[in-house]
Amino acid sequence: MVYSEFDGIRISCVAASVPEERVDIAAMTDDPHEDPKFVKSFIKKTGIAGKHKCGMEQTAADFSYTAARQIEAAGKYSPDEIGVLINVTQNPDYRTPSTALVLHKRLGLNKNCIAFDVNLGCSGFVYGVSLAAGILMTSDAKKALVLVGDTLARGRRTFDIDKRNSNTALLFGDASSAALLEKDGKGCLQSGLMSDGTGHKALSIPYNAWKHPVGPEAIPGDDIAVFNFTINEVPALIREYAEKTGTVMEDYDDLVLHQANMMIIKNIAKRVGMPMEKVPVSLDRFGNTSGASVPLTIVDKYGACQDGKEVRMLTSGFGVGLSWGVMEVRMNTDDILPLTYGKDRFDDGYPDEF
Repeated sequence: MVYSEFDGIRISCVAASVPEERVDIAAMTDDPHEDPKFVKSFIKKTGIAGKHKCGMEQTAADFSYTAARQIEAAGKYSPDEIGVLINVTQNPDYRTPSTALVLHKRLGLNKNCIAFDVNLGCSGFVYGVSLAAGILMTSDAKKALVLVGDTLARGRRTFDIDKRNSNTALLFGDASSAALLEKDGKGCLQSGLMSDGTGHKALSIPYNAWKHPVGPEAIPGDDIAVFNFTINEVPALIREYAEKTGTVMEDYDDLVLHQANMMIIKNIAKRVGMPMEKVPVSLDRFGNTSGASVPLTIVDKYGACQDGKEVRMLTSGFGVGLSWGVMEVRMNTDDILPLTYGKDRFDDGYPDEF
């Protein structure tokens, strides 16, 4: 574990945004193009009965933009205060430049700002916040925005865009989040991060990039390897982190896990001794939303509260890479904004006739 402490750095606001369109997976049992037995089995095994999916006219960056603007509209920052912008995504708008630079323009940030993309999936929130906190600690920047989002449910445009090309297409939902970090002498972020590249093929989309320019959009992963990784490595990291920080599960109000599936969530909670009533779940309505799932779950539970309650959460993201991490988050519920349904769409002027 790479353990880090970021004294005087805190997450001061969190927001999340999802597409307006909701896909009712349970209703697919009546679809003549679907196998009702498979759909019922999928819901039972994963716990996912619905999700949100965007159309081809929107990207993950659009929902990240919506979430970031929501934080700005709440009076938490002005554009000229942001010194760090990190965009964590597996679904960038372009091969180049980094989508972070496009978001830098859209958000009206000034030139005195670091902006870059990070290609990470399910561990993206924990990694992104840790990176931003480290830069704040070692620079004169005072505030940072960490945007995390993917549109894995949308997929890419193909000749038959309505055809589901794999069973995993039921699993993923589209969502983005924004977290504002501040260097104001309050709080102390702590994180533990790990990675294992020997497992990179367990979750992989190797085609349609530079090494393999042509091929299928997705290939089957190693579900057994992923399951064994999550129920062994993630609890071990959480226990190691708790020992390092001198904490126990009873110290936390919530254990907010990446929303992979219910079987994995329940297994991790059981192995670290956290009762399920303290493990919030959002995947039943939003699906597996990759790196945005942790902040989305926080927003789903607390975004509508606005009761001024201080909450102490232990968060963990894990998955593609393989990559995993754990981080403590302390926030006031007033700083966890209500969920938004993103309508923003960026017209970059490039034609799609090709």
